[in-house]
Amino acid sequence: MEASETQELFTHLSKCKHLMNRTPHNLQQLNEFCLEFLRLSEGLQRFLLKNNNGQRYDQIDIIYLCLTQIVTCIRNMERAIKTEASHGIPIQAGKEHFIDRIHWCLDRLRSCIAILKSASEADESGVHEENTFVDLMDMVLDQLAPYTSYKDENASGSEKNLMVDEENQNQAKIASQQIRSNIDMILSHTLAFANVALKQDKKALSALCQKVIRECMAFQEECTMATPVNDSNRKIKGISLENALYQLEDYINEALLRLVFTCFLDYDKLSVERLRKEIKEKRIDDTQLDELIADFDVNIDRTTQIGMFAIAFAANSKIKTVVRSCLASFESLDSCIIPSLQSKVNSNMYAHILEQHFNDEVRNFKQAIQEIIDSYAFTSCYYDLLNQAIKSCDKQYSKQALEDIAQMGKFLYEHFQIIVNQKELQKYGDRLELYKKFTVMLHECQAILKYSDREQIDVQRILKRFKILRSILRKFMDELGGKSSLDGGNPLSATKSQVFLMSDELSESQQMFASIGISPSICSILYSNTPVEKKRAQKLASDSMKGNYSKIPVTPLKEKAVLNNSSPKPSIKYPPNAAVATAQVNRFNVRRKESLRKAMFKKHTTTTCDNDEIYGIYNKNNSGSLQISEILDDLNDFRSHSAENMLDTSII
Repeated sequence: MEASETQELFTHLSKCKHLMNRTPHNLQQLNEFCLEFLRLSEGLQRFLLKNNNGQRYDQIDIIYLCLTQIVTCIRNMERAIKTEASHGIPIQAGKEHFIDRIHWCLDRLRSCIAILKSASEADESGVHEENTFVDLMDMVLDQLAPYTSYKDENASGSEKNLMVDEENQNQAKIASQQIRSNIDMILSHTLAFANVALKQDKKALSALCQKVIRECMAFQEECTMATPVNDSNRKIKGISLENALYQLEDYINEALLRLVFTCFLDYDKLSVERLRKEIKEKRIDDTQLDELIADFDVNIDRTTQIGMFAIAFAANSKIKTVVRSCLASFESLDSCIIPSLQSKVNSNMYAHILEQHFNDEVRNFKQAIQEIIDSYAFTSCYYDLLNQAIKSCDKQYSKQALEDIAQMGKFLYEHFQIIVNQKELQKYGDRLELYKKFTVMLHECQAILKYSDREQIDVQRILKRFKILRSILRKFMDELGGKSSLDGGNPLSATKSQVFLMSDELSESQQMFASIGISPSICSILYSNTPVEKKRAQKLASDSMKGNYSKIPVTPLKEKAVLNNSSPKPSIKYPPNAAVATAQVNRFNVRRKESLRKAMFKKHTTTTCDNDEIYGIYNKNNSGSLQISEILDDLNDFRSHSAENMLDTSII
């Protein structure tokens, strides 16, 4: 019976692929594909209910991602077909782009079904996917816990008990090797992030990485000494390593917040529409054009890094899948959107279809990040950026800097327009009233900057409005998170590292790490193994984390293109003091020290998974002739049973 069910799924997959290969591609043919795709989704629901082994949640995540990507491609296929009909111009390249992605997703679904069905794959020992930076950090801190926690050394009254016995020494040696391996991967993730971080953050990240590896080597040396060692000495080394890791984590939180503001701002500045105009006006070998395209590429890579951290803290599988789907779309568009703008044959329609798709994904991504991000941390970061801009303009006025900071204020305004974040305004005190004042003053700041284009306005009048905005924002921030007594109320400076040693240049630092086998990690969202000839020549390896492959040995995967960025059981969702067995160490997940500043993303501890409407973001359908609405409504039922009966919601 089970074999026939699996064969039925494979049959539906084959029919879907056959329908995608049929020509001509019109709305009727797309409707037939949607009907078969619905049957496939219903079959997948029954299959997952029966073949849930409790381990391969990475494969279930990929199934969600592939189904979501197929729905996205269907919508854009419909758009391309309708554009063809209305303009009478064939857009074969545009349709082939989405057809190729649908084929890729169908192949990935076939692979996932095979893995979930195979008992031998399901019963494999060990972790099935590469851990994220967040998971690795939790893991290392838990592994360090026995060597940093307090012990009453005088309880026995015997000096012999102060010395580490041979058995404990061997355990410490093994643990230090595991800690070193995990720290290598933490630094690999950090270097990938540093490659796309803001310039002012690269130095600090480089120095903090060097500090972590230095403290790790000292701890490892203490644990591997041949002669008996005093437990206090090892504890000192362990605490030093723990503090270095906390410093790194705190700084990455801050750098991520700043990167979100910059990334969102660059999406407005470096739009596809602007690229089209620049490409049309300039020669193809123009230096300024190359720099603009390189900046566009870097912003895509920044988006990917932000998305990776967002996935780790996503509250439920719906929002996690939305972020992954956006990143997968960016990954696919990365190799073709610029060539479509540069093409001269039927380029307008083809590029227009891809541009609409890109802009849709940017909107979805922004909204998802705004929903995940912590409100107080986001507000605090904007306060710091605003304060810095005002101080800089007091010394040397820059209208562009004020326009940028005003635009960033718009992102904070939009953050509280999302329903889930509006609840924060209703909780305590005068939050809502202060938010309204902030909105009014932000509009005044934008207005006076716009008015200054037409008439000469005193600089101090402009700055005065921004200083009033800062004062209101300070009160609003205090209402959100409580007053900070550190550094006279400046929450940022409390977490900044005071001393950075060794090389502070990222390039030199990476050379040093490469000499010991550590280099920036690379991650594929979904569409890997892209042919080399399809990659853009303008893409600079140094500008992209995709040009840097990790030399760190990671968990072997038989599926190289798997999205492997959410742990099967993220430690942040374990109840306090819950012991979780790992290879050689018990993980208790007791974070003994909260970050001095809130983490970038909300750490959700709910035990129920709001897997509601995993495809709900696609419910709004404007199709008049394509029967996708009914099919998507049925697809929404796909999650209703699986969320309750199949998935351990505390894991996803």
